[in-house]
Amino acid sequence: MKHLILILFLFIGQTAFSQTGLLPLDADKNVFYSDSGKPKKSKTEIFKEAQNWISKTFGNYENAVTFEDPQLGKLILTSYAPVSGIAYEYVRFDLTIECKEEHYNVRIDKLDGISTIHSPKRLGVKDNDAIMEKEVAVKTEQTKKKRTEAEAALNNAKADIESINNAMYKLMSDLKLSLTQSEN
Repeated sequence: MKHLILILFLFIGQTAFSQTGLLPLDADKNVFYSDSGKPKKSKTEIFKEAQNWISKTFGNYENAVTFEDPQLGKLILTSYAPVSGIAYEYVRFDLTIECKEEHYNVRIDKLDGISTIHSPKRLGVKDNDAIMEKEVAVKTEQTKKKRTEAEAALNNAKADIESINNAMYKLMSDLKLSLTQSEN
């Protein structure tokens, strides 16, 4: 029952944020996603389960992990996630997991949108600014045709951002489930 509540809570939180159509930004205006959990496990157990999750989720552990230190309880990986957006097929990202006694933190940052039609593009505040500009255009367009075009451009941009948000929140919820599922 507690896992069902956890899944429901994660889904509601993910859906509520994703509906804004914006990327989450830190104080330096860089895209980031973060989460933490308090599984009743040792630092070593959390670290090993995080390693298992990486292998299961990303396939080749050695290719995904760019840094690991069991003593620090820290894992950093660089990988890709498919997104069902219009502008991007994949998002490349860095994911950092810090394990402590009965606690872990995860952060996803350094996101690049990957497309077959253009070079990778670092995602950031400019993407949120573009959404805001498109919202203004929708409100200020005088002709029905131009307003319809502006609405379509806004909806496409928001859909791209929402697909990225959904992919990142799904990764974090999968990790949380993996690290907390075998609790007593």
